[in-house]
Amino acid sequence: MPLPPPPHLPLDVIRSFVTESFELTGDWHRLDGERDQNHRLVTAAGSFVVKVCSPSEGEALAEAQAQALRHIAETAPGLPVPQVQIAKTGTAVPVLQHGGETYPVLVLSWLEGEVIAESELTPRQYEAWGAMIGRLTHALRGFGSAFITGRQLAWNTARFAEAGFTLDKVPPDAGALLRPVIAEFEASVVARLKHMPHQIIHGDVHPYNTLLAGDGTIGGIIDFGDMIHAPRLLDLSNAIGDCLVPGHDFAATITGLVKGFLAHVMLEEDEIDLLLPLAKMRLVTSYLVAQSRGHGAGGLTPQITALAAISLDVLKALQARDFSDVVLQAAGRARPQGASDAHIMARRIAAMGPKPLLFYETPLHMVRGEGVWLTASDGRRYLDCYNNVPHVGHAHPHVAEAVARQLRILNTNTRYLTDESIAYAERLKATLNPSLDTVIFVNSGSEANDVAWRMANAFTGHRGALCMDFAYHGVTLMTDMVSPSNYPPGKWHMPLVRQMEAPDRYRGPFGHDHPDAASAYCAMIDPLIDDLQEQGHGVSIGIIDSAFMTNGFVDAPKGYVQQMMARIRKAGGLFIADEVQSGFGRMGTHMWGHQHHGIVPDFVTIGKPAGNGYPIGVVITRSEILDRFVSETGPFFSTFGGGNAACAAGMAVLDVMERESLQANSLSTGNHLRAGLRKLMEKHAIIGDVRGSGLATGVEFVRDRRTKEPAAAETKRAVNRLKDEGVLVGTDGKLGNVMKIRPPLAFSKAEADLALAALARVLEAIG
Repeated sequence: MPLPPPPHLPLDVIRSFVTESFELTGDWHRLDGERDQNHRLVTAAGSFVVKVCSPSEGEALAEAQAQALRHIAETAPGLPVPQVQIAKTGTAVPVLQHGGETYPVLVLSWLEGEVIAESELTPRQYEAWGAMIGRLTHALRGFGSAFITGRQLAWNTARFAEAGFTLDKVPPDAGALLRPVIAEFEASVVARLKHMPHQIIHGDVHPYNTLLAGDGTIGGIIDFGDMIHAPRLLDLSNAIGDCLVPGHDFAATITGLVKGFLAHVMLEEDEIDLLLPLAKMRLVTSYLVAQSRGHGAGGLTPQITALAAISLDVLKALQARDFSDVVLQAAGRARPQGASDAHIMARRIAAMGPKPLLFYETPLHMVRGEGVWLTASDGRRYLDCYNNVPHVGHAHPHVAEAVARQLRILNTNTRYLTDESIAYAERLKATLNPSLDTVIFVNSGSEANDVAWRMANAFTGHRGALCMDFAYHGVTLMTDMVSPSNYPPGKWHMPLVRQMEAPDRYRGPFGHDHPDAASAYCAMIDPLIDDLQEQGHGVSIGIIDSAFMTNGFVDAPKGYVQQMMARIRKAGGLFIADEVQSGFGRMGTHMWGHQHHGIVPDFVTIGKPAGNGYPIGVVITRSEILDRFVSETGPFFSTFGGGNAACAAGMAVLDVMERESLQANSLSTGNHLRAGLRKLMEKHAIIGDVRGSGLATGVEFVRDRRTKEPAAAETKRAVNRLKDEGVLVGTDGKLGNVMKIRPPLAFSKAEADLALAALARVLEAIG
């Protein structure tokens, strides 16, 4: 990665060339330069900077600098930046031939003032500096250069991975500081940067490229040799990282720079959220550039050395205290006075009733989401390892735009012929066995399961149902009957429904050592079927979630679901595969959970993940079943089911899954996550079992591995401590001792590593 050393031409050669080309003579003084040989030329007419540019980038970089400075002179004539001097030949970049090499030469006006270096400025000066960076960003927004757009520099923190830095030779204490910063950047920032506004920027606005005039004003910004095409916020985030000095007031520095910049460039909310993570990465980059180039190597200027020397201390301070509240206040995004969490809670209870069902001992007030991250009202970001509704990631731009676009065009119902409902139905059918040939649209998973049971009643002439112990399938009158988990222990009693024993090979009666656990568990279903028939209900349906999530993600023995379905059908019933939680690639091995078990059900029902948060419910069945249903009840219709916008959302989710290979990601990342959890299990006896498939993972906590005494209180404590660590998970299972990890499918291995590191800290804390 080392840069070629700057040119080292004899001064008399340069002096002669400048005299001939620019008709300038005077006193010459050598200046530092990372890639160019720089001199100050003091003449009777004033001072100039003479830059003899490296042949390695040819004339293209020098020409781009000249073009950029001329562009700024036109768009922001009062902005104090160097002015390009024109040679006698009319070009801004004449070339000097020496020793068989071609050296482009730039002559720029000299700006008076001293570099800021490590001087501590007043809040007003920092604000003026931020304003100057904002004015520069605004001035460059219409500038284009193919060369600059195509170049990549080690200093471009937005493309950190491409710089090829390694931590192999970094001292252990430095590596321990850098690794989590880099991991968080890769996990939570890189993907978001792709959606940020980009333009050509200065690329290196730091205290050694910014001048302080004699009267205390900001005198100008110099050195445009590091221009890049990058997210426009990068000049501000770089300045934040470079301007923080141990012992100075970090909050005042950050506040001034942000307020000043935003007076000229109104950043989007997402850009503001990324300022501090990018500032941290600027510090990481400064340190690694110095480390990789080594003292005395080409490109390691005193300025780089000075910035790198304090970078670790500054980074430690930023890691020790969260300054996001400072950024938000400077940006005018602080929480309104009086809008405390207690106030929000009181409003909710007053508006929505007492006993609110909320996550965590201290509930979170969420205000934004993106990808696998949620942002609370205080600006803190949380890694979402729980929510399956934003299946392809919170606020995915493709889904959001698809819905918004469709709402601008048409959003009606399926009593008209509409392209979207037909296209979405066709795409869903293409993922399923051909026998599942009929699609019925509703609004939620609850409605889908409700309608499927009603259809089964019409088709079979029976009313009885079989569900798993502690199952959940919805909140309608009918689906509540097959949702024992909706009730406190001992309160569930539904005459039409029988609960099947969960095929739990960790805690149940037939474990991993049983020669045929599938048959043993299925044999327990026979008395339930007999009872329903004896009571005159018969068997209308059997229904399961293929991931057995409410049962604690039990690892069902191979063949169990097949045998269960065969028994239900033999009894005259139909089988519903509730894919709300297990579908759309969640289990990694297949698109649908029932395919994971090697079956073809009579109904597939889907809900919340289908629209990434936009309400959709779907029943997919055989045409003969729908025919029987409508012949008895009349045509079925749901006002919002199959609406244009809902179907647009559904198709957009399928688009993203295909384009981003999310099913494959679910499989590989899920395996990576569980491998990490099993390593933690080796160190912490409280973990009794780790199980799951794809991005559906359960971690069972026990107080004693031999007795398997459930550690429900410890599980709850771990979940709340993880929240404090910035990681969101949940609990499941009848005993409340299974940690539920079920993130959006955009969840990456880097994000899994963040969650594992947080869990390791929590396990150490709870013992």
